[in-house]
Amino acid sequence: MYKIVIIDDEKNIQNSLRHIIEDYAEDVQIAGIAYNVKSGIKTINEIKPDIVFLDIEMPDGTGFDLLTQLKNTNFSLIFCTAHDGFAIKAFKYNAIDYVLKPFDIQDVVSAVEKAKKNLNLKHKNTTIDYLLSDFKNPNNKKEKLIIKTATDIYVVKISEIYNCESEKGYTTFKFKGDRKITVSKNLKEYEGILKNHNFIKTHQSHLVNISYIDRFHKKDGTYIVLKNGREIPISARKKEAVISVIENMLN
Repeated sequence: MYKIVIIDDEKNIQNSLRHIIEDYAEDVQIAGIAYNVKSGIKTINEIKPDIVFLDIEMPDGTGFDLLTQLKNTNFSLIFCTAHDGFAIKAFKYNAIDYVLKPFDIQDVVSAVEKAKKNLNLKHKNTTIDYLLSDFKNPNNKKEKLIIKTATDIYVVKISEIYNCESEKGYTTFKFKGDRKITVSKNLKEYEGILKNHNFIKTHQSHLVNISYIDRFHKKDGTYIVLKNGREIPISARKKEAVISVIENMLN
């Protein structure tokens, strides 16, 4: 049985989460509930939970403040947030799970299932460490992305990603040589992040790092060729945008 701690200052949020978890999640129990940073730290240290649902804004600080004061973060973390733009962006860069308020039952249950699997990941504290680094330095340009697979957590330089390909709900990150990392998320999960880092969508299933485009090829259908020789298709809808990008590179 996995132990869950809920930390949120709103009673209705606590109750909503508790009811969803107790009624729909399997093999878990609510082991403790806290309402602020101080009581949250005390509860985590005493219970040593497997999973923590953590609010961002609380009366005596934030969820980030709580994490920085913990000596041990050996648990799976799920943030609770109400469309906080900065926080959600940080979560996506650092592969941190979150659920939006008001809660959707399936979102909460899915988050719990992922959290249970994440307990077996090597170096799982890496995600929290990088998240806290973002919190302390919010204006720093994000140069790294955390990619989480079923068995490992990878910290990669965004500039070293050549392209991403999506198929049947999975996304494969491709790097120099034959290195690949495949995750069970669709391309949309990463599109918003990577578009801010010199990437362009050439096709419904393809994102490309503009820095690695070698040429535009029109023969035998339209596609681009990367500097490592990979051929990436261009959909009719994206053709004009891709040509414009290449022309700007030449200028």
